[in-house]
Amino acid sequence: METFRRETKGIVNRFLLHQLSFQHCIDALAAAHLRLIPRLVPGDIEPLRVVMLANNERVMAEMTRRTLGTEN
Repeated sequence: METFRRETKGIVNRFLLHQLSFQHCIDALAAAHLRLIPRLVPGDIEPLRVVMLANNERVMAEMTRRTLGTEN
C-alpha cells in the first residue's frame, strides 16, 4: 500500500507541475490501481479509499484552477 501511495503521489505531483496531461494523469493513476489490486488484503480497503479520494481531490482542484484561468 505504501508503494501505491508514493507512486500516486508522484503521478499527481507530475500533473501539478504540468509534466502530465489530465488524461495521462488519470491513466497513470488507474494503472497504479490495477497493479495494486492483486496484492490487496481486506485491511487495505479503507486506506486505499482515502488515498484515491485525496488524489482525486487534488487533481480535480487543479483542473478547476486551470479551467478558471487562475494559473500562475
